[in-house]
Amino acid sequence: MTKDELLGEIEREWEALQAAIGGLTEAQMTRMPVAGEWTVKDLLAHIAVWQSRLVTNLYKVERGIPPADVDLTPAQVDRLNAQFYQEQKGRPLERVLEDLYDVHLALLNRLDGFSDAMLSDAQKFKWMKGKPLSAFVAEDSIEHYREHTADILAWRATRSVPNRQDARES
Repeated sequence: MTKDELLGEIEREWEALQAAIGGLTEAQMTRMPVAGEWTVKDLLAHIAVWQSRLVTNLYKVERGIPPADVDLTPAQVDRLNAQFYQEQKGRPLERVLEDLYDVHLALLNRLDGFSDAMLSDAQKFKWMKGKPLSAFVAEDSIEHYREHTADILAWRATRSVPNRQDARES
């Protein structure tokens, strides 16, 4: 995936996430479970934490240091998710949203320093084990946005909470 393709897909999925949360009240975002016990706020905090780690890892990559999160097992991811949930659950929605937006911009700024070759050459980084760096980036941006946008939209559908796009079409 070229840099422009990666950035374009990140932006499309970011916009879909923004549309999915559009029009929700603070109570809807903080008090109603969406995925298990997690609220919309918890999902957004979760995305922000992982994306913050991604930005840090990209900083390491620029300095030739393999990122810590490349070889995490599913069990390690689950433990980290539980830890992050506990750390973030008491944070105010306003701060979570600020963090989410700030780290999204930080990711775009960090990616600005990467060339197409750095992102798309599957042999560039041995620790990627034959996958391009763009796949690592996509996992904690594109795929994460897509996964949790789907969670939020499914929840909205079961609660009859229209999303922004539905409201415009009515």
